[in-house]
Amino acid sequence: MKIINILFNYKKSQNDNHILGVERCFIDYAKYLILQGNELVSVSKTKMVFRDDVIKTGSKYFELPAFGQADIFSILRLAFLFFTFPADVIICHSGRAMFFARAARFLAFKKTPIIAIDHGVNPTKFLKADYVLTVNSHFSKELIKAGKSPDRALVIPNMIEVPKDFLQLKKQPFRKPIKLGSLGRLYPEKNFDMVLRAMKILRDRGIESEYVIGGVGIVEQALIDLAKELNLEKNFKILGWTSEKRNFFDSIDIFILPSWGETFGIVLLEAMLYSTPIITSNSWGPEDIIEHGVDGIKVPKDDAKAMPGLIANEIEKLINDENFAKELAKKAQEKFFKNYSAEMVGKKLNDICEMVVKRS
Repeated sequence: MKIINILFNYKKSQNDNHILGVERCFIDYAKYLILQGNELVSVSKTKMVFRDDVIKTGSKYFELPAFGQADIFSILRLAFLFFTFPADVIICHSGRAMFFARAARFLAFKKTPIIAIDHGVNPTKFLKADYVLTVNSHFSKELIKAGKSPDRALVIPNMIEVPKDFLQLKKQPFRKPIKLGSLGRLYPEKNFDMVLRAMKILRDRGIESEYVIGGVGIVEQALIDLAKELNLEKNFKILGWTSEKRNFFDSIDIFILPSWGETFGIVLLEAMLYSTPIITSNSWGPEDIIEHGVDGIKVPKDDAKAMPGLIANEIEKLINDENFAKELAKKAQEKFFKNYSAEMVGKKLNDICEMVVKRS
């Protein structure tokens, strides 16, 4: 198949040199569709930090200013690409990408099917796409409620690559104090303050804990201030961006993702790969990924007052039954290799594209 893969207007990467989740997905789609034998052109705004990573996949690369809906110059250039590279399917990773793709498709007199990838919390903005792939079942159901045909509102998870030199991480027995860890942008919806409040509850029960977060963001100082307020400043550390994931998971006993709003949760896949017991909220993505009591623990996210106590209770349960914690981690890793490795998800993506082309 010939495929065009488009991502516009993802602005966070312009503020630093880190490749975030949506961009990572854009790159992975290029890589694994090419590995399936497809010919692919990746399209993005100019001067994006992920440019070299896309080119390394073997994809052709096409840059556009894509300033806004009135940018007719970019639309015409994209239409020219559609005319000269007769794609079988077009994949769009943002609302702006879909707008440009639909306009350019019209000008190029093409009927190429457009698949929109929903990475956010408003999947209905993609209703005009021919197909929509969401990363969790909740948003797929929202699309169907809004009028999308069930056979055109599909679910495909995100993926992570298993390092080529991957070795099983042999987790040591739980340490004292227990080591807790999280990964993610330091934003309000991540609810990392809930873990700090849970630590205070555990301390009141005579259980000491330490907590590290790998990430940066706007609530960093608020978290530091809260740790001081709870007299936990010596037990809490923010690491900044954390690229050495194996070392991170080797340094903690329990991974916690307490998000109020989590569309997927790639960090859960990393914890699963590195055999680390998981406590997560029941937000949209984690609700699909984790089966409570089988391969992880889920706590309700909607009662902010109750959540710290619920997290503390689950941490204490895992401390008191370490064999159960290890079994959760074992089952989670098995699920990862079955459902979430890049090879498995890449194959599923390719199958969906083939299905769309066949229907068209």
